[in-house]
Amino acid sequence: MSATSPGSELRRLRALVADLDGVVWEADASTGRLTFVSQRSIDLLGYPPEAFLQAPTFWADHIHPDDRERAVAGYLAGLGEARTHDMEYRFLRPDGSVVWVRDIGHTVTDVSGAPLVVRGLMVDVTERRYDMERRDEIERRYQTLVEQTPAVTYIDDLETERKLYISPQVELLLGYSPAEFTRDEPLWPCILHPDDRDRMLRRSHQADRTSGSSGEEYRMIAKDGRVVWVHDEAVLIRDEDGLPSYWQGVWLDVTERRRAEDLERQLEIERGQAAELRALDEMKNTFLQAVSHDLRTPLAGILGLAVTLERQYPEADDVRDMAGRIAANARKLDRMVTDLLDLDRISRGIVEPNVEPTDVGELVARVADESGFLSGRSVTYDIAETPVEVDPAKVERIVENLLANAVRHTPPDARIWVHVSPGKDGAHIVVADEGPGVPTEERTEIFEPFRQGDASSGVGIGLTVVARFAELHGGRAWVDEREGGGAAFHVLLPTHHADGEDVADRFRA
Repeated sequence: MSATSPGSELRRLRALVADLDGVVWEADASTGRLTFVSQRSIDLLGYPPEAFLQAPTFWADHIHPDDRERAVAGYLAGLGEARTHDMEYRFLRPDGSVVWVRDIGHTVTDVSGAPLVVRGLMVDVTERRYDMERRDEIERRYQTLVEQTPAVTYIDDLETERKLYISPQVELLLGYSPAEFTRDEPLWPCILHPDDRDRMLRRSHQADRTSGSSGEEYRMIAKDGRVVWVHDEAVLIRDEDGLPSYWQGVWLDVTERRRAEDLERQLEIERGQAAELRALDEMKNTFLQAVSHDLRTPLAGILGLAVTLERQYPEADDVRDMAGRIAANARKLDRMVTDLLDLDRISRGIVEPNVEPTDVGELVARVADESGFLSGRSVTYDIAETPVEVDPAKVERIVENLLANAVRHTPPDARIWVHVSPGKDGAHIVVADEGPGVPTEERTEIFEPFRQGDASSGVGIGLTVVARFAELHGGRAWVDEREGGGAAFHVLLPTHHADGEDVADRFRA
């Protein structure tokens, strides 16, 4: 066996170093100055070994500025007794490109432990670092997508309702922080709406692990008490062996859609009810028209016969009295039918006033004298000339109903006052009495249909006709307490025509 010469051993070692896929280097352990750099530096770093050996700071000067301080500090910290450094940094090549290197160095000592040299290896990790950067960028983009999308994403433990992760949007949706959802005690079951809790807990426990997906809509109670509807869509994620691993899902806020759907359902119900009401209203109109025709025909006959009896037997007191009663009740019934029909026409908007210049004072006096309502009653009149442009027939109906109301709701010996006067706001008609009056809480509703007095006083539409006819003229009707006791019913009718001309001037013309 022939002995190997030191020269051949050195050549073999240099060949081995040259074949390594990296830069082998050696440095003085006391100064840190490089004493050897392998030829691979040309391929990896772009510079020949001589460049690193001739200038003591050449290596440090060509490290990327953002990494230089860290890399030099790590290198110097590795100098010493059996020290090792392992770091990654960017190195600037002559063409301006950057190469990422992993630099591993170790201090070699003598038998006493004193440092001799530092030996190391630089390898190219550029691709791995770029892969890491791309992966980090993808993760950042994914996180941005997840955390900025208008939905809450989550990961659920497979066996419990505990959230392993939930995106920050949950705080905007429900007011709870992600930390409150990911605590050991599950929060989700506690904030389910009571009406949905049993269904959702049962659904959660029975989640199908074979289909790998689930979708539900339910309500949760937000931290501030709001009710929030969510569409919960989850997918079962499996591991490499195909075994169920965890649930991954999203919550979409569908509160507004559910509210819109509820509103649409309510509107549909209301539309149906409105259709039913229209049908009933049409039936009522038909009924009123039929009743008015069927009632008025016999009423006309009764009234005609009563008047004939009064005239043919003027000296027969009993006959005349009965005929008078028949006539009075027939007229009363005729007024009730007329009021019902007028109220129906007003409600359908088919009544318009036929206005003309009228002395309301003279009209009120005439109606009071001719109606017969005040026969045998103590009445005080205070009536002034009051020119107003009105529908005379409708004002007559107003006065008739006010007088009939006063007589109906007062005892026979109670006094009645009739007052008409002009004013800057309108012609003012007042019919007052010293009867029981109208309670304060009933003074508005008394003008509503079928709310006039108690049930024994009639159907209660006379005052409604008064109010509606006053409104047709642009006026109003109201009641208050008469000074000294009783009730005072007021009607105000405008004193000016629509074009602004004073009606009194038209009378004088």
